[in-house]
Amino acid sequence: MLKLLLYIKHRLSFIWKGIEWVNSVFFNFLYGRKLKRCLSSVLDEQGNFYEYRLLGKNDMPLLCEFFKNQPADSYEYFKPHGFDLASLCRKNRDKSFVMIGAFDGCKLIGYCFLRCFFNKQAFRGKIVDYRYQGKGIAKQMGRLTSSICHKLGFRLFATISKDNVKSIASSKAVNTVKVIKELPDNYLYVEYLLK
Repeated sequence: MLKLLLYIKHRLSFIWKGIEWVNSVFFNFLYGRKLKRCLSSVLDEQGNFYEYRLLGKNDMPLLCEFFKNQPADSYEYFKPHGFDLASLCRKNRDKSFVMIGAFDGCKLIGYCFLRCFFNKQAFRGKIVDYRYQGKGIAKQMGRLTSSICHKLGFRLFATISKDNVKSIASSKAVNTVKVIKELPDNYLYVEYLLK
């Protein structure tokens, strides 16, 4: 099933857009209110040096600029969606796609997301500004996304390259990582469990 969905996402984008739209409608109907309460609760609980908050439509130009300022090798393993302004605005309108930013004052220094599905599963992704790596930001984003899914009663998954050593280490620091399946191109399909 996962291989089929990945094939549709990467090769039949017009079908994938339809799937995403249907999922967004059902997800919002079933979990929209609970998600808002959960986000407010989890993001208010943080006691970190940096601020983590939900990104809204007015933040999309800032997020677009964030992506432009990262070196090309930042995207070797991180390709969850388009990085242009139109693509980011489209993702931000999707009720099943949660976008969270990490801030140092007014400066966006990290981004993570949850791609939620109405079958109570979610996928996580995260990226930290190259100038702020090694400061615990990715770990904190891992904690936040895990906590959100736990409070929602969702299972949390990801696809991750075996070669992405930094991301694996960051994930293992805050989650128990259960390998579900080996995928082509040296990728793993994993579930993140609370420690």
